[in-house]
Amino acid sequence: MADERMGVPEQEARNIWAWTELFRTFQVALDPKKLLLAGAGIVVMWLGWLILSWIFINSRAEPKWPSDFPTANYRRDGMTEEQAAELARHDYDRKLARYALLYRLAGKGDPDAPEEWKRYPGKFVVEPWHEDRGPNPFLLATGQLGRPWPAQQFFDWFTTKQMPVLLEPLVKFLRPIVLLIRPDAGGWNRIYLLLITLWTLMTWALFGGAITRLAAVQLAGKDRPGLVESLRFVIARYVSYLSAPLVPLVFIALIVVLSVLYGFLHLIPFLGDVLDGVAWPIMLLLGFGQAVLLVGLVGYPLMYATLSTEGSDTFDALSRSYNYVFQAPWNYIWYGLVAVVYGAILVFFVCFMGSLVVYLTKWSLSQTPGTEYFVTRRVENLFRYAPTSFEWRHLLGGDVPQTDVTWAWYNQISATLVSLWVVLVFLLVIGFGYSYFFSAGTMIYLLLRRKVDETEMDEVYLEEEEPDEPLLPPTPPATAPSTGQPLQMVEAPALRTPANAPASSETAPSPPPPAETPAGGNGSPG
Repeated sequence: MADERMGVPEQEARNIWAWTELFRTFQVALDPKKLLLAGAGIVVMWLGWLILSWIFINSRAEPKWPSDFPTANYRRDGMTEEQAAELARHDYDRKLARYALLYRLAGKGDPDAPEEWKRYPGKFVVEPWHEDRGPNPFLLATGQLGRPWPAQQFFDWFTTKQMPVLLEPLVKFLRPIVLLIRPDAGGWNRIYLLLITLWTLMTWALFGGAITRLAAVQLAGKDRPGLVESLRFVIARYVSYLSAPLVPLVFIALIVVLSVLYGFLHLIPFLGDVLDGVAWPIMLLLGFGQAVLLVGLVGYPLMYATLSTEGSDTFDALSRSYNYVFQAPWNYIWYGLVAVVYGAILVFFVCFMGSLVVYLTKWSLSQTPGTEYFVTRRVENLFRYAPTSFEWRHLLGGDVPQTDVTWAWYNQISATLVSLWVVLVFLLVIGFGYSYFFSAGTMIYLLLRRKVDETEMDEVYLEEEEPDEPLLPPTPPATAPSTGQPLQMVEAPALRTPANAPASSETAPSPPPPAETPAGGNGSPG
């Protein structure tokens, strides 16, 4: 037919190429307000982890062998001395493994590691600017690593170093949960990991929520809100931001409680065996529910985006995030892959530029004649406390040992202050990864919402500004100026029947016709 259109319909074509919208997130994530929020969130999260780790590592003492495990306490009737000693040793190894796990997470190294390794802090204690994030992008791009970098190692570097940096907010949220379900974690460690998870959610409910709010309004093409306005928006809904990812964990905990209650019945001889054979499908259903809730947590960034875009509540954030993940899984996976690959390139570029900035600053200053002849005035000395993450200290030459050199107190102060400024720049650099993570999550939410709910991307909740002052009543019309004489009130004329007129049904005579206007006047044509 003549009116048939060839090709892909417009709506379908828009859905096919929707993933290209993710390329808009670079400028969105590079917003200074988002970088400040991300850097502040990184520091606040680490401070909370540090306090919790100090409390838990100092509340437990390393088990001692054999003083804490006397063989007499394990000996039973008919048991030999060797068998009791074997039970005591087994109990010691089990408790030592739990202590070692806590020490690796909250302490100052692995207790089984060599002595020189113990000075490095645990995973949840190390400062963000000293975490291992792989080789420096500037040194990598310019071939100055000082070690071979074969091409076959690129995949390992990308998957083990670059992707964790890009997905760091998600990794740091899920890591304690993964450790929590380990069989050797133990009750005390699980309490510690639960509190670590809770503090992480409390931190990013505020800072991550503010970033997604800024990104949602900006991606919708509306006027960009200010930093204070975005924080005020999140604080008003802070309970929803916090509880949205927390509710699935609470349901998982409730399922665990039900499983524990069933476990008490399992301990009963004969009755427990019967229940195991009959009621085991119910336990499998409970395990299936836990798996669904955990898998659905990959939509954790969508929860913040829902609240920031819709201005809704916890239930809406949960229902939309789980619904979009399970109803459009292939779209979510594809958008996620595009965001990860594109984001890895962006993170590499931003880290490269940040490294180049600090390197050129140091290099330009080192060109001053005479700095190389005075050991205590060398520029490299200013970076002795610089971040070790991304090999910045190596990049700036601060890791070169200076033997037989006496440092004055003012040398220490200058090195500390310069390193503080470098740390602030570094926080903005790694903060870009956090900013991009939440900004890309917001864009993915808008794309999934358009796919599933057919809602346009420019639809975002905006709060109406309330007037600062109450509305005034309307101003009465202006009156004529007074001439000094009171105005005489005249009663309005009314149709009245003359008193001497006879009462009759005859109509009153019609008024005389108007007088004709002379020719040439205004009332007739000329």
